[in-house]
Amino acid sequence: MHHAVFLACDPGEGLRPLTDKDTPTALLALGDRRTLLRRSIDRLVESIPVWNVWVIVRPEHRARAAAELEGAIHVAVDSGGPVGSLVAALSEIVSSEGGPATVLVQPATHVVADEVGYRERLVAGLDEASSRGTGVSFTAASGGGEEVATGILAWPADRLRERLAAVARGGPASIREALSSLVGGSIAVSLGDVGWLDVSDWESIRRLLEYVEKPWGHERLWALNRHYAGKVLFIEAGESLSLQYHETKDETIRIVSGRMRFRTGASADALETAILEPGMSRAIPPRLLHQMEALEDCTVIEVSTPHLTDVVRLEDRYGRA
Repeated sequence: MHHAVFLACDPGEGLRPLTDKDTPTALLALGDRRTLLRRSIDRLVESIPVWNVWVIVRPEHRARAAAELEGAIHVAVDSGGPVGSLVAALSEIVSSEGGPATVLVQPATHVVADEVGYRERLVAGLDEASSRGTGVSFTAASGGGEEVATGILAWPADRLRERLAAVARGGPASIREALSSLVGGSIAVSLGDVGWLDVSDWESIRRLLEYVEKPWGHERLWALNRHYAGKVLFIEAGESLSLQYHETKDETIRIVSGRMRFRTGASADALETAILEPGMSRAIPPRLLHQMEALEDCTVIEVSTPHLTDVVRLEDRYGRA
């Protein structure tokens, strides 16, 4: 029987302020309404049943992760140290199966373009680990075509538990360090070019969000770091962004081409309307309700703080509120 353990322990310190104490990297929703954790699980549910899925999170994120996932998914806390919590999960898997079990262990902080090819290769790796009785480690083609390590492993559950328990006895270690120590005993399996991207730094997020289709048009992210973000929004004539506000994000827009109806106000029943034309700008501070509606095809430049996921939709014609 195959199982999967998703590691969602990375607090995302290097991505502040996009992440914060309540939102680690795995719970970011980037370019998709689903979080990275949810997307990671969805790629495999056709092959691994949800009751065989484990998620390991930091204690402060357990409630949020549990609320997002089906009740059948096991949510474990790394209170005894990440490696110890993984060993505990493996012990439960081994005892519950009562027979051979193979476990896929992977971070929940990456995305792929070819989800079908990705899933097929992972399951093939699981089968190989099961048949050979040893571990496999997965690599993927980078943007330059070079194979890079993914941090994804598959092992027979009992053997993986024994090896990780030995690592844990040697002293404190992160899961990444512990898993890296196992690669030497693994067979390498290539995922090939599945459009794999490790979401671990600002550049990877910029690449992920470089072009995003929207129901009202599309947006291109042309600059991103921990200080600011820059976007170009293309809004099709007659389409509208949601009536929304930001808790923290501070932004300014400038119309490059086209005309828009721009609504702002302190509440939904006290909105003021202005017609914005090319060359006109507007500042949008936190908590200000605002909405853009294109009267004709409209191109807008937006500069802001890097809080890309900070949006509260109050009304939306596309059902996203």
